[in-house]
Amino acid sequence: MQDDLFYIMRFSLGQIFLAIAVAFAPLIGQSSQDLEALDRQIVARRGELERLRDEIRLFERRIARQEQEEKDALKVLFNVEERISLTSRLIKALEGENQQLTKAINMTQTAIRESEEEIAALKRKLAARFIHVYKQKRASVLELILTSDNWNQAAYRARYLKTAADYDRYLTGKVKAEIQRLERQRRKLAKDRARKQELLGEKEREEAQLRINKERRQAQIENIKQDRRSDERLLLQKKQAAVDLQRIIASLEFDREKRADELAEMRRKRDLAVVANITYYKGKLPWPASGRIVARFGRQRNPQLNTITENPGIDIWTGSESPVRSVLDGLVTTVTYLRGYGTTVIIDHGKDLYTVYALVEEVEVTEGQYVDQGQVIARVGGKGSLNDSRLHFELWANQQKMDPTAWLVQLP
Repeated sequence: MQDDLFYIMRFSLGQIFLAIAVAFAPLIGQSSQDLEALDRQIVARRGELERLRDEIRLFERRIARQEQEEKDALKVLFNVEERISLTSRLIKALEGENQQLTKAINMTQTAIRESEEEIAALKRKLAARFIHVYKQKRASVLELILTSDNWNQAAYRARYLKTAADYDRYLTGKVKAEIQRLERQRRKLAKDRARKQELLGEKEREEAQLRINKERRQAQIENIKQDRRSDERLLLQKKQAAVDLQRIIASLEFDREKRADELAEMRRKRDLAVVANITYYKGKLPWPASGRIVARFGRQRNPQLNTITENPGIDIWTGSESPVRSVLDGLVTTVTYLRGYGTTVIIDHGKDLYTVYALVEEVEVTEGQYVDQGQVIARVGGKGSLNDSRLHFELWANQQKMDPTAWLVQLP
């Protein structure tokens, strides 16, 4: 008992509990913070998933009413393509949450192992304390105090004996708290595993539906190719898509300042240079896809229909499923389907500069996501498409559509 008391008296009360806090710092360390941050991301993605599910449910109710009377092959094709676009986005979102859940499950398993080790260590420490106290006959504490040489020594001994008792209570409470935390971790692990199985099942069902719709799309395309009148209607639909896109670009102005702040922060973290004027990028942006231009910006003559149309961007002919890359870093503002433009992605690069990527499939990004320059954001459609293997690319500066070739690097 004298040795135990001597050891305790070497430290102040604050020093003892500081040592305890340092010893058990891993219990509330970076791994727990990382897991909490990941859980918040999963909750946010879950909201995106539910939004996509709602969009698909509304679409299916609307289409169910239309298809009972719809006989126009082109309109049916647009319906099928829109369903394919929505399904593909949902599958991508499911894959994203599944990946996050897998990571969360691995982190939770690691946390459980660490908690089990901590509990075992605490129990060993507590058992050692109890054995030590028993061997030293802790019941003689009163005798120890009464045999003190003076009142100050008695008070001094009583104070540090109380500290030792407090430490024992702390260890006991810590073991209980860690056991409770371990149980919460195990419940979370079981819940995440069940959620992952649900997502895998939903993903399989959506992939099956996607295959069916792609077969329907191919059948519709074969019908449309036999009807020359569809070319005129498709051209009109593209004109309407250009108008719809302009409205979307205009609507993005409402949140432009908020995105500008977020984009500035992302660039600061990456040590990217701040450009004062967007004209700096003229002639310096990489191409969004490899290939050749088959439809240039501005007035275009259709030799088959003998009509003049206005192309708000350029069309790049490339291989089917070729990667589509962001020409500059930025924030994805829109992933949507536009009849005539197909699945369309819009990226805000700051300084009122936007780029548009249309006629794409297998979109790799989600709305609100930051993308780096050159990052793959989608794949070119083509297989089973009326538009061959081409990317429609637009560039908007100060709410005005620009000739993208003036901004892209000149190819040799």
